[in-house]
Amino acid sequence: MTKTNWRTLIITSAIILATMLYGMSQYASLPATVVTHWGVNNQPNGWMPKALAVYGIPLIMLVLHWITVGSAMRASHRGNRAPRLERITAWIFPVVTVVLYVVTIRYAQGQPVNIRLWALVVVAAVFIALGNYLPTTPATLVHKGWSGFGYHVPWPVTNLAGALKTMRRLGQVMVGGGVVLLGSLFFPPVVSVVALMVVIAAMLVVLGLSYGWTTRPAKH
Repeated sequence: MTKTNWRTLIITSAIILATMLYGMSQYASLPATVVTHWGVNNQPNGWMPKALAVYGIPLIMLVLHWITVGSAMRASHRGNRAPRLERITAWIFPVVTVVLYVVTIRYAQGQPVNIRLWALVVVAAVFIALGNYLPTTPATLVHKGWSGFGYHVPWPVTNLAGALKTMRRLGQVMVGGGVVLLGSLFFPPVVSVVALMVVIAAMLVVLGLSYGWTTRPAKH
């Protein structure tokens, strides 16, 4: 693990934990229970005790962040580097945590917050960012198994050109899906639900097609 990797991990982890300072500063103004989940119509359907929301959410996000970045660093240590995708991955949880944490606190204080807007913007941004950089990932990161960092499939990969094609197509679907999700904000909430389901279905279709792309004999 390089000094840059450690520095990035420390900075991003500090940003996630720093959200607690905002929560602590607003603690007295929060109700005993805080809404932490909403339906697509902006109606609350999940709550947490105030203390758990203020302190627990950042800690949960921190653990998920460490798992994600740790997997990338482990793959990098083994020689399977994807520098651009690693940088994007390292900043996903810090950005998501800051945005959603602040939105959650403000909603609990009775501030007018469009939860659907912020949730879709965050999801769309993640899709677009990952989709944009996924094609830059080395083909060696497409492999059989479900642990580690990369694009995982349940079969042995024998065609690296097919693996690169898989990541290009998946990246295109994710970027296009992110744009579609943003566009769905101009329509009723049900459109956003349908759009998300279509994007997920399209990603599954690419996964299915990738079996043929990654297992057919390579042309010489």
